[in-house]
Amino acid sequence: MARFLKKHAKLFYLMFGIFGFFFVVAACFYITPYSDVAVNYNKEVLDGTVTSIMTKNENLALFCIESEYMSFNSMYQILFGFNQELQTANNMYMMVGVVSLVMLAIMAICSNIGRKKYYISNLVSGVVCPAVSIIMAIVALVFNFLPLGTLSKNYDAINWGALGNQVTYLKAVEQFKSTPVDKSSFAINSTPLIIFGVILILFIVASGLLIAYNVYRYLSTKHELAQERMVEDNE
Repeated sequence: MARFLKKHAKLFYLMFGIFGFFFVVAACFYITPYSDVAVNYNKEVLDGTVTSIMTKNENLALFCIESEYMSFNSMYQILFGFNQELQTANNMYMMVGVVSLVMLAIMAICSNIGRKKYYISNLVSGVVCPAVSIIMAIVALVFNFLPLGTLSKNYDAINWGALGNQVTYLKAVEQFKSTPVDKSSFAINSTPLIIFGVILILFIVASGLLIAYNVYRYLSTKHELAQERMVEDNE
């Protein structure tokens, strides 16, 4: 077992690096499936110092008026909150990738990847670095759950808002007023968020296995050194 692990040590770190690189790249596409829920806002809106938020959101405002689904402010706040949660989760996703790549670099500097015998520096870096990535991934997973909860709670509103936010909002009004209500154009769902969440969980598991691997390699080295000393003493 020890010989097998030593021979394939680079694969464990390669997988860790692939995850980190994936998170950085995936962060560039995290919000793409939800681009239609984006609303225009400025610093005053973020600070809560203005009450009028209709500027530059004409399509959404007109949809709310034509469909009589809900007030523009209510629809805006739902989309705005959902979008802000997505932005926060997206930033955390990027941070997981960047931090993980930094942690990989630290382990490489400590020679964890190529060293045949593991010493205390390898143990510390091999436990602390993946642990930091696990903590970051758990935080990102929590933030990933927030938009999931918002979408589940406001599924219809977010989808109608996304349709009304488009240039073809009049078609959305027609769909809303049809009998029965036509929801065939609903494109906002939780699948992308669930996939991103599953990947984070897989990364947490992989990082935990990397910690176990480093501990095993250190204990294995400690056992080998003890045997070598016994042989030397017998001689």
